[in-house]
Amino acid sequence: MKFIFLILLSVTQVMAHERIVKTKADNMAFGKFHKQKSHQWPFPLLSIGHNMQSFQDYSGSPYWHDGLDIRSVPDQPIYAAAGGKVVNVENYIHGNHLYWEVAIQDEEGFVWKYHHVAKDSITQEIHRALNTNEKIAAGTLIGNVVKWPVSSYGEVYHHLHLLVVGVDGYINPFLMMEPLTDTVAPVISRIGLAKDHKPIDGAEVKGEHAIFLEASDLVMHKKFILPPHKISYRLNHGEEKVVWNFVNLPSGKNDTDFISDFFMKGTCGNYNCRKFYFNLNFSKEKPRGLFSLPAGNHEIEVSVEDMVGNKATKSFKWKVL
Repeated sequence: MKFIFLILLSVTQVMAHERIVKTKADNMAFGKFHKQKSHQWPFPLLSIGHNMQSFQDYSGSPYWHDGLDIRSVPDQPIYAAAGGKVVNVENYIHGNHLYWEVAIQDEEGFVWKYHHVAKDSITQEIHRALNTNEKIAAGTLIGNVVKWPVSSYGEVYHHLHLLVVGVDGYINPFLMMEPLTDTVAPVISRIGLAKDHKPIDGAEVKGEHAIFLEASDLVMHKKFILPPHKISYRLNHGEEKVVWNFVNLPSGKNDTDFISDFFMKGTCGNYNCRKFYFNLNFSKEKPRGLFSLPAGNHEIEVSVEDMVGNKATKSFKWKVL
């Protein structure tokens, strides 16, 4: 029983520590993002486990994922996607061997943060560059992915957590990398009415209301569903309104602002549950804004896109009483 308890404790600690802890490297970034880059991936990836806009909630306090979980084989060597100055090597959750960071500032001022590097695998070249301010080249060996102790959807979740920081905060790492081959569009599962920030059944409603979207995307996997890159809609055949395009996050200063506004009640994101209910009425100005529409029939056409432009569109009709 003691052995089982220790295993459960370990898993709980891992879940509680999945959120990102900012380090001193974050404050060194001065890069300004303008267009898609084409850096090489740090290793041949198995799939994307989470993207930056993934909803995370392991203990009742949801937050944005902020970066990419690049899934790997055990002990996968990690190579620098961009060259530059090594600006940090840190155990950013002190005493936990799963949480080591190597951070590199590239020539444009972007800081690349490689998380979940096995401590003893971090190369002498990286340590020397940190101490001497020597620059390293793209493709330099950083270390190996630490062995992850938790499985998700039947697979051990070995992964590198990659973050890219610019002067305005976290940037979608997909936009910094060579685009992946992806020919499958995101999926729209449901569109419907919402009241009190929660999806409801039916297609008739009284008074002010919101519209929810259930949608997902996959990148090189069949189970690790992700939020789409871009969500937009046309109300009653009007102009397109972009709910959000994830070049960056609505939350620029931390990983919690707007998370419970953008996602509706019923959303889950952990090792065993992934379901996303998006609030189509979201904006930073009115995070939980509502439609106040005249009585009668209405229609919304919703579109979702992935990083390479694959697109899905679906409509929903309802009646305001």
